[in-house]
Parts: sequence; C-alpha cells; structure tokens
Amino acid sequence: MSCNLDGRYPTIASPWDDYTVYNFPDASQIAAPDRQPIMDAMNSIIAINWKAIEPHWTAAASPFDSKYSLILVYDHIGLAAFSVYRVMTIAQRLAIYRSGTEVLPAHQGRGLYGFFTSQILKHPSATTRSEGVLYGWRTRNPIVWAANAKICERVAPSLLGEAADAELQAACVEMCATIYPDKPLEVPRMIMRGAYGHIEHIRQDYHGAASLVETAMSQIIPDSADALFSVGYARV
Repeated sequence: MSCNLDGRYPTIASPWDDYTVYNFPDASQIAAPDRQPIMDAMNSIIAINWKAIEPHWTAAASPFDSKYSLILVYDHIGLAAFSVYRVMTIAQRLAIYRSGTEVLPAHQGRGLYGFFTSQILKHPSATTRSEGVLYGWRTRNPIVWAANAKICERVAPSLLGEAADAELQAACVEMCATIYPDKPLEVPRMIMRGAYGHIEHIRQDYHGAASLVETAMSQIIPDSADALFSVGYARV
C-alpha cells in the first residue's frame, strides 16, 4: 500500500489522533506522481473487502478526474480508508453521488463511513442550497444501503415499505444515465445488471435494518453481479 502523503497536501481536522485526513474537492489536484500509488492502495483495499478479479480503479477509469472529489484517510502505515464522490445537477437540484467508499477491515467499526458521509454533505454546494439535496449510491451491500438510506427523508427504490416516489424514481434514472450511460436501470426496482461483474460482494452477518435490507436484496438481486442504484433526499 502507499505511504502517507507526508504533509504534501493540506489536511482537515480528524476526530482521531491516529489518522491523517486529506480532502480533495477536485481530485485532479493530486499530483501525477502520487496518483498510481494512491490508486494501487485503493484497489488493494477493494481486493480485501471484495472478491476482485481485476482492479476497480484504472487509468481508463481514474478517480483523479476533475469530476470526482476524494477523501483519503491514512494511519502511520498507509491508506486506511477512502471515499470518492461526485457533485452534479440532477432534476434541477444539487446532487451528490457516492462513487465508492472502502475501509480496511482493521479500521472498520470506528465510524469512518459516517465521517465520510458528514464530510461529503459539508460540500460548499450542499450547504448553500435551500432545497433538498439529492443523494445517490450504487451497492449490493445491505449495510451500505441501510446507512445511506438512514440519512435520507425518502429513498427510491423503497426497500423498507415506504411508498414509491415518482420524482425520486425519475432522479434515479437521470443520475444513472449521467454516470453510467451504458448501464440502463430496470424500473421501478432500480436494478443495474452486471454492475459488479469484476468484483463480488462478500456476505456478512447482518443485524437491524441491514438484515431487513439483505432479505429484500436477496429477492430482488440474487445474482452477486447485480446492484441497486438508489437516490434519496438527504438531510443536510
């Protein structure tokens, strides 16, 4: 894994004494010599958390494009966690899309996913908008789905019994078409077929809301290569 960035970039306040946090609203600001080591470290974490047959981030599908924002968390050894996201306009609203968040197993359970979420929702574009922010993600991990749905007033698709929201369904289709133009959604369940053909989710023991989500997912997308594309109204 990559070494720490050694203070070559500005850091932001960390709730933990043993982590250094770098926040790049424009991921293209990361210098070219640093990109491959960072990308290798990101792919290494993904390969631990998933059954990966090929790298997820590549030069052709790089996280260092200006359309992405990137948060990196380092400990004294190297990269411990990261989050990639995009800010855009969907349905004439500000929209934030979680492109990928991964935490090394040794660092899970310390609140890093929630920390990433709070930092993403502090994006200047989000905090200056009076109307609700659209918040999207793609996953087949019940824990991730439940964690993201928890910060939203309503979500499409609805997995926990809420009424369907036509505006959110339309936002799902528009956001997916913007980010993954070659991956059509199956409406109204918002299924993206073959989203994870190159990586396979490792099933865990689920509890609480995640257990209910896992039951719904196992019925809707039993194939491990498929995913749900979801959009909600985030509470900012």
